[in-house]
Amino acid sequence: MTLLEYINSENRGFFLPDMGTNGLFLTGYTAYEVYNDPNKQLEVAKKMNETFETDFIYSLCDGAIFCETLGLDLLKPDFDFPSVLNHPFTNIDALEKYEVPDPYKSGRMPVNLKSLELISKNVDKPLFVSIQGPFTLGIQLAGATHLLRCVIKEPEFVKKLLEFTTETVRRYAVAVKNAGAKYISIAEPATVTLSRDRFEKLIVPNLNKIYNDLNCWKALHICGDTTEFLDLMLTCNIDALSLDQIMDYEKVMDMVPKDIVLLGNLDPLELLYNSKEDKIKNETLKLLKKMRRHNNYLCAFGCNCMNDTPVKNLQAAIEAGRITYQELDEIKV
Repeated sequence: MTLLEYINSENRGFFLPDMGTNGLFLTGYTAYEVYNDPNKQLEVAKKMNETFETDFIYSLCDGAIFCETLGLDLLKPDFDFPSVLNHPFTNIDALEKYEVPDPYKSGRMPVNLKSLELISKNVDKPLFVSIQGPFTLGIQLAGATHLLRCVIKEPEFVKKLLEFTTETVRRYAVAVKNAGAKYISIAEPATVTLSRDRFEKLIVPNLNKIYNDLNCWKALHICGDTTEFLDLMLTCNIDALSLDQIMDYEKVMDMVPKDIVLLGNLDPLELLYNSKEDKIKNETLKLLKKMRRHNNYLCAFGCNCMNDTPVKNLQAAIEAGRITYQELDEIKV
């Protein structure tokens, strides 16, 4: 079954939420208590599944796993995602000191694969996993200012760094798929800093090296205004496209092929975090109404929701997003 077939398998809206560390607040576990214990990962996933009735299941996002495995220093808050503190990949000589991690042997990667396997076998919903993309990983390894300067002044270093990060992401993504992931989304938020020409040269070919090796539902997510290279994003070998809340989905959908799912783009901050339940339901229904004639639309957040977003707010959006089409056609918003 394709992703498009899945979201049309019932006469209602389907919903894919992009959660932050919300599951930690439901269980009381810290991030690394969960990251280091597959059974706790499964417990958190089940708790999220009970609390939020969506159409996909997911683990606690592990976006820093590449940087951690490669030995970078991390800030590790108890109830938020880790963040990188140093950027040692400064030149070709520094890069050559590192080897591409083996997902089955390196660092905490095998533990996370076990977590994903447990979740996929114990929860009967498609397992969604978001993975950092090669350029965004490059920004983490080299530092944003340094890498963007090198894009102009040191193109050979950038080429070699992206070869390294692409292979790192590719190997891990294949292992994640083999562990049971049905839907893998690659997040490339840092690419919004690039020109159209550089996006076409540096991003699209490397993403396709990864996508072409994945036999599952594949998505691309980029934050910010992607109008400049939206058509280039659609040349990637993807099943779904996820965009920021600032994008006008009625206009975007005109560009999206009918066999590619467009998901999004509820505002995770101003709407989900700062608004009341009634407004959240109303705005979600408005978006569904706008997209009603398109069978390749999947309701979702524009990006990660805030970690302490009220549970009732998230439930309000999800409930509205999964409304039956008969009910949706009968109501006015």
